[in-house]
Amino acid sequence: MQSASAEETIQRLVLNLSELEHLGDAVVSGRGNFSASSQAYLRIVLDTLSVTDGAILRFHPNANELTIESSINVDDDSLVISVHPGEIAAMIQFPVLDLSRPPLVLEPFFDAIQPQLKRLGAHLWAPLKIGEECFGVISLGALPARIKMASWSRKLVNVLANYVSRQIAHSRALEEMKTAKFQLFLLSDIAAQMGRLLDTAHLESEIVHHAVSLFDARGGCLLLMDAMSQRLEMKSSFVMEAESNPEWEDLSISLQGNGEVHPAVSLLRGVAAQGKTLIRNREKEAEFFGAKNLMVVPIFGREILGVLVVYDKEEQHGVTADFTQRDGILLEAFANQAGVVIENARLYQEARERRRLQTEIEEASKIQKNLIPSTPPEIPGYEVVGLSVPHHDEVGGDYYDFIKEPDGLWGFAVADVCGKGMQAALLMAMLRMGLRAEVARHNDLRSMAAALNALLYEGSTTDTYATLVYAKLDPARGMLTSISAGHNLAMVVRRDGSVNRLEKGGLVLGMYPDDLLRQIVEYEQETTILSSGDTVLLYTDGITDTLNLDDEMFGEARLVELVTERRNATATEICTAIYNAVQSFQGEANPFDDLTLMVLKRK
Repeated sequence: MQSASAEETIQRLVLNLSELEHLGDAVVSGRGNFSASSQAYLRIVLDTLSVTDGAILRFHPNANELTIESSINVDDDSLVISVHPGEIAAMIQFPVLDLSRPPLVLEPFFDAIQPQLKRLGAHLWAPLKIGEECFGVISLGALPARIKMASWSRKLVNVLANYVSRQIAHSRALEEMKTAKFQLFLLSDIAAQMGRLLDTAHLESEIVHHAVSLFDARGGCLLLMDAMSQRLEMKSSFVMEAESNPEWEDLSISLQGNGEVHPAVSLLRGVAAQGKTLIRNREKEAEFFGAKNLMVVPIFGREILGVLVVYDKEEQHGVTADFTQRDGILLEAFANQAGVVIENARLYQEARERRRLQTEIEEASKIQKNLIPSTPPEIPGYEVVGLSVPHHDEVGGDYYDFIKEPDGLWGFAVADVCGKGMQAALLMAMLRMGLRAEVARHNDLRSMAAALNALLYEGSTTDTYATLVYAKLDPARGMLTSISAGHNLAMVVRRDGSVNRLEKGGLVLGMYPDDLLRQIVEYEQETTILSSGDTVLLYTDGITDTLNLDDEMFGEARLVELVTERRNATATEICTAIYNAVQSFQGEANPFDDLTLMVLKRK
């Protein structure tokens, strides 16, 4: 026959069953969660057992802590109890723990937490568990004396604890499902947002911020591969604190590096080299980022583009959680999306750069066409012709010009400026304007060359220069005065087949300041007399340095031989023969450089 106390307790339980069922249905259906209902569960448990004070403590395995989920008549809701995994394992072996007579294996633990137990007013603990997984404990105050010693009371406490455990498990499963659904939705939304970003720097920053928010993490960073140097370069980083660690914010890692490095550097290098995700929970690699836990995934495009790092995922109450394999799969999915948008942004930037370069080439080509004479001058008793072909049909750095000087004199210039594209075109324009201005100011070619050097040095950027050969012709006297500034030597092929090289000159233009240049060498000029049938040849190294498929150079000897053989031809015929010979010699090989040539012949 049941005691009066048992009957009263059963009656209270029956009255509470409908509320328990309602709460359970809400959790199972997803309309509620255990955290929101925990206070109601605790009240039902305490009411059923006629206990006035108690608490539900949740176990956080990542932090190895018990914290208060809900409480009744407990003053300190911020109470935290540290617990070792071994103590949890021992605790769940007992359905109910009488704290006045704890099991021998748990005596040290309960002795150590006596201050917390007093604040809880705890007399009984009922572990919340399913199998070997612990969710926490129900802490109960003193049971009424009339049921304290009854054998059925412990069974009832265990039954209530099991019911609460199931509701916690249901709630956790639903929360994980909701989290997974939210993360999938977030992935889709993030992909749409990032797909619209075409600025690479902005995109790199957004990738890190989205990866961090995806896991509610404390920080993360993105390192991308530099194909030329084969190094991982830090592109963007984010940390919740105000300042990041300067030790790694400019991190650069060689994939071919040897020697001792921090384990985190080896980890990043390994992920980039092998293309496999690595997770490190509570290991030394995470310490490099000032973190506890670390997850690193590769970013793939057509090849491995780099690595994405996320560290210190946070749970409720600010607890740092371990990264799981499911987290790794999620971050890999995000990294795959990031790889696609990174490559798209790069392709866009490359296309934009190609359009910019094409526009620059077109503009530079216009400049060059305006700088090079369209027709040669008519000089009684002489024939002159010029030819210039840019490298790969692009804007080159070669230039030639015919300049009419006072008193019926004519100047002939062939130059080679460093660089290609717009830079070369602008330097060519500066050289042309400077040359024409200085020729008008100086009769002496040495003074002209020195003044032109000073002009180019002061007016151009570092490491820009030009080579030049300039020849001044007095047609009536047949007198040719020439000077070379670091250029291929002009040559005179005489009617009798002999060859004279015009060797006088000095250093290239624009490389040295005027005062230093005078200390090194002074420009020199020379004069020669042209007779009927003599041919003057001015050219750039695109002629002599042309290579064929056997890496043989066309060379000056072939040029001299060709012009000597055709010395009785017209200037136009000689010019055409040289061009055709160079093209034939080159064959299928790539052009060496711009090809520029000027032929002057006295009739």
